[in-house]
Amino acid sequence: MKKFTIFILSLFTVLTLSAQTVMASNRIDASAAIMADASTGQIIYKQNADKPLPVASITKLLTILVIEDEIQQKQLSWDTQVKITPEIAEISNDPSYSTIGLKEGQSYSVRTLINAALVKSADGATVALASATGDGTDEFNLKMMQKAKKIGMTNTNIVNSVGLDNGDMKSFKLADLPSNASNTMSARDVAILSQYLVKHYPELLQITAQKQAKFQISKGQVKVEQNLNKMLPGDQYTVKGVTIDGLKTGTSDSAGACFASTGKYRGHRIVTVVLHSKGDDKDNRFKATQELYKILKNEEHLQDIKVPASVTTRRVADGAARTMELGPRQVTIWSPYDTKTNYTIGTEYKKNLLDKKKRLTAPIWKGERVGSLRITSDQLETLNGEPLVYSLYSADDVRRGNFWQRLLH
Repeated sequence: MKKFTIFILSLFTVLTLSAQTVMASNRIDASAAIMADASTGQIIYKQNADKPLPVASITKLLTILVIEDEIQQKQLSWDTQVKITPEIAEISNDPSYSTIGLKEGQSYSVRTLINAALVKSADGATVALASATGDGTDEFNLKMMQKAKKIGMTNTNIVNSVGLDNGDMKSFKLADLPSNASNTMSARDVAILSQYLVKHYPELLQITAQKQAKFQISKGQVKVEQNLNKMLPGDQYTVKGVTIDGLKTGTSDSAGACFASTGKYRGHRIVTVVLHSKGDDKDNRFKATQELYKILKNEEHLQDIKVPASVTTRRVADGAARTMELGPRQVTIWSPYDTKTNYTIGTEYKKNLLDKKKRLTAPIWKGERVGSLRITSDQLETLNGEPLVYSLYSADDVRRGNFWQRLLH
């Protein structure tokens, strides 16, 4: 149940940049693309963003999300050992797949398998993770679909945890589906998934930011694998001014070359998605991603929106003071260069902080989140279709007043 209540709306006019904030042209050489601010979910660019398309190994991001949830729920830990069955070893050692050579009968930690899945896109390691709590293909698929639905992914269909076509899953193939069945997501869904991962499990970026990783395959055998992401700092497709530290590539005949990235630019975390980049060169996915960041750098700027005093100064009940100050005093949005736009600024407050007269009630401590600031406009679009949301917090301590202070106020 939501612990918020809508309290105030005010119309606020600011300078912005263009008659169409969210560009929706076909400037990116791919079947679909999207770019968004991970903090607010604001879409900066989109192209065919809602059409379900094959995503190949980008699937592994959703697999890892389910595993992270199981770690949080203490069904697994990072140190849990997963034994490699003959069926998993068959996938992990097939040279036509993305392999790392896991040994039959050997056990590997969840941490090692997650590293292999994210850095090397190892198929066998991913199947091992999906079976870590005893799930079969159907059971783990259900977990993935349930999680996808819960976080707002509405154009996603899962056939397996890996991203392979059903017919390539060997003994893990689903008998009731055709061999060419594959996982599909929209570019928007991949962005929602990426945003959720970086917000809720930011420790994964320590893995995806590695340029290479070492894997102890067996006693005396260590493999060093290069990250498939060629946009990390200092790599071939690095973008000047943008620090990219993730996320995931995907490649198959049906999906083409795909890439979901995340990086920091001007203090903001950005997520981008390119599905089925055009041409035979798999690196075209990185070139297409460069084009997205070029749009961000050359055609967008951070526009400041001053928050009205009616929002930042509020009456407080039972406090030592009559009013309290809230933050932030201003927020930022991405916008192209040039025009005027009207924004509606609204607030929602936590119900447990309000009295019967809808007043914030002391005590409230400095930095405490009291609700959210919500900004809407016909020219703004977010990944989930909701307003842009910013945390609303107390700027100072507001202690509970004594009897006379409460009576006077």
